Amino acid sequence: MSDKNSSQSKLSKGTIEFKAPLLDRAWTYMPEGIRQTVSSEPIIPAIAAKAKVIAAQNPDFIRSDQGQIVGIFPEKEIYYGPSSGLEELRELVGQFWTFAYRLKNKEGLPSNGLSKKNVAIVSGATEGLAIAMHLFAFNQNVGLMPLYWSNYKGIILNAGGNPIVVKLFNKNYNIDFKNVEQIIRKNKITSLLINFPNNPSGDVLTEEELRKLADLARRLNLIIISDEVYNFIRYKGEPQSMLSFAPERTVVVSSASKEYLIPGARVGYIIAAEEMFTNSWIPKMIRSFSSSPNVLGQRILADILKDEVKDFEEDRSPRIISEIKKELRTRCELMISILKEKEFELAGRDKDFPSGAISVLARLPKDIKLDDKALVEKAMELKKFSAVPGSVFGAPGCIRLGYAGMTQETIKKFSKNLQDVLDSIRKKS
Repeated sequence: MSDKNSSQSKLSKGTIEFKAPLLDRAWTYMPEGIRQTVSSEPIIPAIAAKAKVIAAQNPDFIRSDQGQIVGIFPEKEIYYGPSSGLEELRELVGQFWTFAYRLKNKEGLPSNGLSKKNVAIVSGATEGLAIAMHLFAFNQNVGLMPLYWSNYKGIILNAGGNPIVVKLFNKNYNIDFKNVEQIIRKNKITSLLINFPNNPSGDVLTEEELRKLADLARRLNLIIISDEVYNFIRYKGEPQSMLSFAPERTVVVSSASKEYLIPGARVGYIIAAEEMFTNSWIPKMIRSFSSSPNVLGQRILADILKDEVKDFEEDRSPRIISEIKKELRTRCELMISILKEKEFELAGRDKDFPSGAISVLARLPKDIKLDDKALVEKAMELKKFSAVPGSVFGAPGCIRLGYAGMTQETIKKFSKNLQDVLDSIRKKS
C-alpha cells in the first residue's frame, strides 16, 4: 500500500488522536473529506510561499506560479492575500485581544498573550462560524442559548449538524447549571454556541457564570464556540472573553468590522489558544471556502488597530472604539427612554439598560394584541419604521430595534412614528 493510501486509511478510521481537546474534538466530529482538507498540504500555497522568499532574495527570479493579472493597470491592481489573512493584521488582532481581555500570563494561553498564530482572518464572522461548524457540527447536536442570532440554525444545518436550544436561564434570568447539564447530557450535545453581548438583547454572562460554564465544558468534554462580535461594546463592567476561562476548548469567532463602522469590508477572525487550529487547519478551510479574505478591508482594519494597540501600549483606553462606544451609549439611552415612555419593557436579563451590543430587545406593550411579526408588518405597511420580530431570535412578543444604524436625530423622529403605529393598532382593537 502506498504512503498516500496508508494515510487515507488512517484518516477514514479516525485513528489519529490529539492531546489538545480542541483538536481532538474537531478531528472526532469532522467528516472524512474535511479531515483530508486539514491534514493535507496544498501544493499551490506551498509553492507561492517558497517563491515569495526566493524572489525577495533574487531580483532575477521570475514567478509564474501566480494566478492573477498584473502590469496592465498597476494603480488598480490588488493582489491575493494569504488564506490566513495578512500577517500584520493577525498580529494586531492578537495584540488587541491580549490587551482588551487581559490574556497575558493566563493559564492555557501563550505567556505573552495571543500572537498571529492564534488568529486566522475570515470573510466576516459569518464565514468564521460556518467554518467552525463544518469542523464541529457534522452529525452532532449543537446547543444554542436563547436568545440566538437567526442565522445560527441555518449555519449549523448547512454543516450537517442539529441545532438544539438549551434553556440557559430560569425565570429569574439566573443560569440553572444543573438543568443545563441535564439537557446537554440528555440530548448528547457536543458543542455549545454562545453569544455575548447577545444579539438581540445585549445580555452578557458574569465572570462567575463564565467560570462555571468552563467547568461544565470540561466535565462534559464540550467545545464552546463563542460568538464575541460585540464584545468590546460594553456599557457595564469590563469585557470578558470565554478564551480566558476555557482556552483549551474554546473557539472565539469575532469581527472588528461593526465596531469600526466597516461591516461591508467583511473582515472577521477566528481565535484559539491552539496554534495548529488557527495557523494550519483554519487557513486550509478558508482556502476551500473563499480562497482568502478581503485584502482592502484588512488594510483598513490594520490601520485602525495600529492606533488602538498603541493606545493600549501607552496605558490609554483605545480612543476610536471608546468614542464609538460613547456615541452608541447615548443612542441606546435615547431609544430606551422612548420605549419606556410608550410602555415597552426590555426583554433580556437587564431590565434597565443593556450590558452591551448595538440593539435592544423590547417586549410589546400588554394592550397590543398583534404578535411581533404582525406589528412589524403593520409598521412597514404604514411606512413608519422597520424592525426585526423577536420570534426570529426565539423571543415571540418582542421586537429588536437596532439603534446603532440610527442617528440621535433619527431616533427622536422614530418616537413619533412608533406612536403613530401604536395609535393605529389601538384604534382598531
